[in-house]
Amino acid sequence: MAGGHPVASGETPDLLGRAAELDRVGRLLDGARAGRPGLLVVEGEAGVGKTALLRATAARAGGFTRLTARGIESDAALPHAVLGELLAPLRALLGEVPPGQAAALAAALGWGPAGVPGDRHLVAAGTLSLLAAAAGTGPVLVVVDDLQWADRESAGAVLFAARRLHGEGVAVVVACRPGTDLATGADTVRLPGLGPEAARALLAGTVAAPVARRLADRLGGNPLALLEVAASLSPAQREGTEPLPALLSAGPALAGALEPEVAALPPGAQQAVLLLAAAYDGRAGAVAAALGRAGVDAEAALDEAEARGVVVRAGDALDFRHPLLRSLVWRRASPADRRRAHRLLAETARSGDDVVGTWHRALATTGPDEALAAQLAEVAGRARARRGYAASSAALERAAALTADAGRAAELLAAAVRDAAVGGDTARARALAGEVLRAPAPAAARAEVLHVLGRVEQDSGSVPAARDLLQAAAEPATGRTAAWVLTDLAVVQHRLGDVAGMQATAQRIAAADARDPLQRVLGAWVTGIAALHAGDPDRGRPPLREALEGMEADPELRAEPRLLPLLVLAVGWLADPLAVVPVVERRLREARALGALGVLVSVLAMTAHGRAWMLGDHPGAYADAGEAVELAEQLGYVADAAPALELLASEAAMRGRHEEAAAHLQRARALVTRAGTVAVAAHLPVHEAFCALCRGDLATAAGLLEARLTADGGAGPLGEPLGVAPVLVEAWAGLGRQAEAAALAAEYERVSRSPLPPTAALVARCRALACPDDDEAAALFERALAAHAVAPDSFETPHTRLLFGERLRRAGRRTRAREELAAAADAFAAMDLVHWARRAEEELAATGRTARPRRPLPEEPLTPQETRIAVLAAGGASNREIAAELFLSPKTVEHHLTSVYRKRGLRSRVQLARLVPPGG
Repeated sequence: MAGGHPVASGETPDLLGRAAELDRVGRLLDGARAGRPGLLVVEGEAGVGKTALLRATAARAGGFTRLTARGIESDAALPHAVLGELLAPLRALLGEVPPGQAAALAAALGWGPAGVPGDRHLVAAGTLSLLAAAAGTGPVLVVVDDLQWADRESAGAVLFAARRLHGEGVAVVVACRPGTDLATGADTVRLPGLGPEAARALLAGTVAAPVARRLADRLGGNPLALLEVAASLSPAQREGTEPLPALLSAGPALAGALEPEVAALPPGAQQAVLLLAAAYDGRAGAVAAALGRAGVDAEAALDEAEARGVVVRAGDALDFRHPLLRSLVWRRASPADRRRAHRLLAETARSGDDVVGTWHRALATTGPDEALAAQLAEVAGRARARRGYAASSAALERAAALTADAGRAAELLAAAVRDAAVGGDTARARALAGEVLRAPAPAAARAEVLHVLGRVEQDSGSVPAARDLLQAAAEPATGRTAAWVLTDLAVVQHRLGDVAGMQATAQRIAAADARDPLQRVLGAWVTGIAALHAGDPDRGRPPLREALEGMEADPELRAEPRLLPLLVLAVGWLADPLAVVPVVERRLREARALGALGVLVSVLAMTAHGRAWMLGDHPGAYADAGEAVELAEQLGYVADAAPALELLASEAAMRGRHEEAAAHLQRARALVTRAGTVAVAAHLPVHEAFCALCRGDLATAAGLLEARLTADGGAGPLGEPLGVAPVLVEAWAGLGRQAEAAALAAEYERVSRSPLPPTAALVARCRALACPDDDEAAALFERALAAHAVAPDSFETPHTRLLFGERLRRAGRRTRAREELAAAADAFAAMDLVHWARRAEEELAATGRTARPRRPLPEEPLTPQETRIAVLAAGGASNREIAAELFLSPKTVEHHLTSVYRKRGLRSRVQLARLVPPGG
């Protein structure tokens, strides 16, 4: 397990030349004392002083609950090694964590039974809740050193929690080497070498001042290199009367200075430090037992290593003075000596610690060992049950190396690829996959690896590359694997607008085994989606309904989170989405309870569009899109973040925040370019045009949508025929291009096949905008409002009233115009749509009505997360319930609700419930 620091937490050396860094740490701690959480990453090369800064941080955290851990290079073999060390002092608070998260966290850390339902992210959510509980009694300091060596699950859980805490006094400080990709985007202090004055002060009394200056120049001010190299100099070199040795840089110089320390150790101490380098924990007892097995006087060997400053001890805790010594000791040892160290540790492993014993035996073995390979596969299974996917993947990789059966080795490596991907380590997944694909492998193993790579590319890489990989995976795949591969392929083809490809995929999946409920459901889903994309709704909707019914009828399928995105995507193509809203909401709650954040990213991006364009629930759409983007950024997903950003842009534009909208659109375009879907990203120009319409730039809106007419016939956000018509007709009408507007409105009415009232309302509104006769236009607007009344749309209904009111005012019917404009203004204001509310108020003033009782327009808009929390709170959910659902802490929920109350001038949840309509 990860080794803690044997040095007492309050012990800290004087830090020279770190005034700016200590000031930054001080501000972080002051913020935590005031209830403001923070995350700080300390980045720097080996020996530059990261650990010293962390110790100084801990020493300044008086009154804090201090939680510390450090990664070591062997952590990948043990699931949640760092997290277990870090959170051990908080175990008594587990009862304050939501039950599902508590069970997942207990399983991960070995505090409870393994195998409980849930995703790996549920462990991260439990970490957040446990830290929040600890902060209930005072500020908390979390310190993780050498994050680059922490097991991936532990590092991910700590960073996830740190980024989602708001309102709790939790300060998180992690240190890592440059190039660590886990903490991307966090507030980072990059430790440079010491400046000349600080370097000379560090070496004062050790070497002459001119020597100190030359050392500082050559070693880049690296503190550890300065001290170690200075200590290795001869007296004459220290005085400057003999030339210094040739020093190239801090790294080689530091290794060269440390090498003599290790080489000078007596044989017994040499064995002791090698055993410590090989050990999976920092217990002196474990090293002593192995030394005894080798016939070495353990106490004498350990005392010698400690006396010479190579290791430090505190009770049973044993560690190297610096991590570089561990690397140096291991590098100096021969392969045979390394294997012998592992063998001794295996023979003396504590009873019951079979994972550590198995790993040591595996690393002590050179030839094939089928029994040991099987034991490692069992170790992997236990790690997987505790959501230790990095540990599982490592065990499977080693098991593959120990089997002589090439086919079995490929199967084990394929499983290692899968677990690496599930654990979020896509670089490792790709590297292991290359080993499988470069050698002959069973068809099933090859299919699994290609499928995993396709999913990785689909989520966070290139969508065209995902298509190629999934097509290759479909060839050798059979059974359920084939059904899933073809379904994922259809989703990718949908994203690329590859209609012909979808038809071919539908033909292939028709061979799926209809006796298996999963294969039957996936086959029906692909068949339905392909037909709908081909423009044949009569052929596509029945199998799609069959798929949705099957997803609900079978208990196994109801519990499968991977089906949720398919269910939600299908809803957009059905005639009556309102009928399945309760199903989607329930499945979303179930996915949240399982911590299935990867699924939630894609689902929330889709539900955001569905709420906006099908249900007219713009507060709900705003909240869903905001949460999808936040999660996508934390998980590194690309494909699903772009559509969520597009919708956020439209929602921001409706609220008059045009610079924010432009920023969202810019990010969305960058993501679709990176994902390789920019050429077919039909959503993007539609949202760009709507944002232009909101800011009054009708010419830009028209130009963007005219290009869509040429590119794909003007399909709408959900692929509906001429879906761009409502915005384009409005833009053309505003530009005085009445003939074009009238022709498009007529064509829109002709091709529109949706029986949904919202579509009928938009058709009537388009005709009204293009109609030259005021009375006929008024009748068409009335028809549109009647259709809206059947299925109210929180935005489009007042939008129609606004356009109707403007037409009535221009026609001189001011009294009637005031009715429509006042209703529109109030509806827009209730949704925080400041831009549209002001436009309606300006039109109302133009009718001659300058004063009326009305809700004041909010000066500060709600954020997407504030909107989500306000809706849930207005629906009666408690802070703890909201926190558990959104993977936040109760204090964070309270923080956001306080902001909502302040922005809206509220004092209670009763007032909030009156302000926020049901469902948003």
